[in-house]
Amino acid sequence: MTAPAQAALAMAAAGNRQLGPKGQLNQNEEPQEHPGGTAKLSNTQGMNVTGSGLTNVRVNDPSEDSHFIDQTTQSETTIGAHGSNIVVGFNDSQNALLTLTAAADLTGYAYSTNGGSTFTDAGVLPNAPAFNNLGDPWLGTDRSGNFYYSNLMLDGTTGNLDVGVAKSIDGGKTFSAPRVVSPSNDAFYFGDKDALAVGPDPTVKTRDDIYVAWDDQFADQNFNFFTGLPVARSTDGGATWHVTYADKVPADTTGCSFTQYIGATPAVAPSGTLYVAAEKISVDDPGCIGVAPTFSEWIFGSANGGQSFNAHEIATVTETGDLNLGPGMVMRNLEFPSIAIGPTGTVYVAWNDGSSGNSNIRLGTSTNAGYSWSLSWATQGTADKVQPALSADSKGLHLLYYQRNPDNTLDVLAGNSTNGGTSFTTTRVTSVAFPGVFTDPQFDPIIAFGYMGDYIANLTNGSTRYYAWGDNRDTVKNFLWPQGRHDPNVYFAQQP
Repeated sequence: MTAPAQAALAMAAAGNRQLGPKGQLNQNEEPQEHPGGTAKLSNTQGMNVTGSGLTNVRVNDPSEDSHFIDQTTQSETTIGAHGSNIVVGFNDSQNALLTLTAAADLTGYAYSTNGGSTFTDAGVLPNAPAFNNLGDPWLGTDRSGNFYYSNLMLDGTTGNLDVGVAKSIDGGKTFSAPRVVSPSNDAFYFGDKDALAVGPDPTVKTRDDIYVAWDDQFADQNFNFFTGLPVARSTDGGATWHVTYADKVPADTTGCSFTQYIGATPAVAPSGTLYVAAEKISVDDPGCIGVAPTFSEWIFGSANGGQSFNAHEIATVTETGDLNLGPGMVMRNLEFPSIAIGPTGTVYVAWNDGSSGNSNIRLGTSTNAGYSWSLSWATQGTADKVQPALSADSKGLHLLYYQRNPDNTLDVLAGNSTNGGTSFTTTRVTSVAFPGVFTDPQFDPIIAFGYMGDYIANLTNGSTRYYAWGDNRDTVKNFLWPQGRHDPNVYFAQQP
């Protein structure tokens, strides 16, 4: 969750959750809307999506949302997979009260031992002593089958917002408490939007290195104030970590200029080269006259395991703006980049962009390690497409995203390209279109206004693509909502 969500969570709290028995979920949803038609689609120009979609499996167990009436949000998804073991991580608002307590924990996950046919809701990551897990989940796996899970952690002693990584050695069934990987010598520290990648060391090819990237929204080292793009790396399976800054921008203490990175996402090429993509927001306003910000996508490359970086601008960006899905149903939307590396080292970065008049997915492609880029549109038409997630393998390039339909419902679509992104064959992923939820005002008292999740998940193992997303198709009835309200849950699908 970004800064507004953290501000909400600073008031929000955690309960001493008593977890009930975890049952296997096998809730394959049959189509309930938009029946008939074919599941293969072209880039839609603004019609409601038709087709049965893929088999959808609910990941979390809604029966466990039993502690607080309206704190039932599960959203913002990530996937880790090794063999038949699959873990889906997500933000989970159920494990909190309305005042901060020691047991507050908003980082949930579920695991599958049968390749994603069913999931067991495992609750939340354990908190480290004196810390609270605050979500922004991201998963990765190494070649040995260990799972790594990064998230935000609130330090109850200092009030700093840190980044930590938990580890599972049993296929994702259980995790250690996260270990802090962000700088520990800052008097004030506020990190945000972490993401994790695992890949081969550039020199020791038999070893996997772990990387975590995020943005400093505020940092202070010996009264030197700055924002930046830190990258933590571990070469020993997460036991120790070292932080290098891909970029660091001193704070403007006399004027109103600033630079802020957000949505940093790492990826490791087969060669071991590390890439980190991020959106850059800049204001050049030393005189405080109200200069508008500019937006751009950047790539940072490292051939020495994250010890140093080169930087290149991919493209300028036009904001897409929030989506209004109905009265009180606002979907916050940013331009976070998603990155994927092809088998031959081609680098792809996708983001939603508003320069066409509505939101479509822009694709950047680099065949020279990020030094230069060719740009294209991965989607077209008048239907808004947002929150892209990329993956790549020997079969091609794979793109997942939300689409807003003309009736303001949402579907998740997957586009697959065998020609490097020149064209895509699009498949409906969701079996049921779903509406927004009430976010303005927010139905969930500890979630920021306008928040419905900031990203979704797309992972390939070379033969199968795994997808996970936040989905509002299910309904809840209680004394506050006797007619029912839609409930944010997490769904999963796979595509061969």
